[in-house]
Amino acid sequence: MTGVSRNNEDIPKQLDLGLSPGMGNTTKSTTLGHTAKCATMGHTAKSTTMGCTAWFSTRTVNCTTMGHTTNCTTAFRICQLRSQGVHNLSYEVRVELWNLENEQFEELVIQPSLNYYDQNFQKAPQRTGRGLGWRNIWNRLQEDDAACLQLLRMSLPCFTALCNILQTNYGLQPTSNISIEESVAIFLVICGHNEVQRDVGLRFGRNQETVMRKFSEFLTATELLACDYIRTPTTQELQRIPERLLVDRVNYPYFSGCVGAMDGTHVCVKVTPELQGMYWNRHDNASLNIIAICDFNMLFTYIWNGAPGSCHDTAVLTMAKESDFEFPMPPLDKYYLVDSGYPNKQGFLAPYRSSRNRVVRYHMSQFNYGPPPKNKEELFNRRHASLRSVIERTFGVWKKK
Repeated sequence: MTGVSRNNEDIPKQLDLGLSPGMGNTTKSTTLGHTAKCATMGHTAKSTTMGCTAWFSTRTVNCTTMGHTTNCTTAFRICQLRSQGVHNLSYEVRVELWNLENEQFEELVIQPSLNYYDQNFQKAPQRTGRGLGWRNIWNRLQEDDAACLQLLRMSLPCFTALCNILQTNYGLQPTSNISIEESVAIFLVICGHNEVQRDVGLRFGRNQETVMRKFSEFLTATELLACDYIRTPTTQELQRIPERLLVDRVNYPYFSGCVGAMDGTHVCVKVTPELQGMYWNRHDNASLNIIAICDFNMLFTYIWNGAPGSCHDTAVLTMAKESDFEFPMPPLDKYYLVDSGYPNKQGFLAPYRSSRNRVVRYHMSQFNYGPPPKNKEELFNRRHASLRSVIERTFGVWKKK
């Protein structure tokens, strides 16, 4: 066999007898372009086969091959047999070589792969007491009405009715581990207290992924619910005079064409630094400028929340009318009451404004803590503000929640 050095036969003899080439000396054999080195007494034995390197030491039971730990005897035996040439081996020795290589492949490749899979794809749950937090919360809510109002922003009967409606009509379903009540409570706590998902997960004993998933499921169901409960009035409904206005002897004769009140409000949001300039409002915080319409029963009939906080109320109204085909534009002889931030035009009745030469009061606080109206403009503004305050009271109740 060509390429085999004369020292090849010495290597197995030295290993079998436990001999060493000497204190610090090294015996080297080269076969088929590969190198095997063996050393004892604290020195290193090295074998290279087909471009793969294994380090051996007679004083240890393990060695490192390609960054992994393998048995020294197995690796060196493979190098020893390979150095003799596969075609020169007997059938029994070839079977031995094949078994040794399979054992080495399993140790170096298969087992590390299985360990990596177990560590990264078969993770153990972080919490063992799943649902324990919600059970404690639920017991507290059933015992203390004030705690229920503080946590969920609604009474327990109202909360139970909401859960039943969402499950019956809007597709929100429980799972084997999480009930409808817990899913609804997770959403209400996040929205009512402006808490992050991580903190809510700690409170309810759930991981963050579960909280995010349940929040999304409830949000989907709530969007369907909103379409039924925040219903845009039809043209025929806008033609009718509101019942609350009919019984208002002070305002009805003068505002018989009024079908509701409209105003904008700012809702704080968290945005990235590069978007803060767009969402920064006059109150020195980032917000959305929401426009809403309500009737005289303090029920929202329309909401549009697609404008950054830096937009003026007039611009928000223009966006809503142009982008939303469902905007409830009143008929020709009807109108919404708006404040002085909106223009006085068809469908929208604004109050009289002050000028350079004359101050015209408008807000109710100016009349409550001051003299009565001095002229017809202020009298109109006082009644206008009294009737339009329904939208401000509706905003107040909503934000209190």
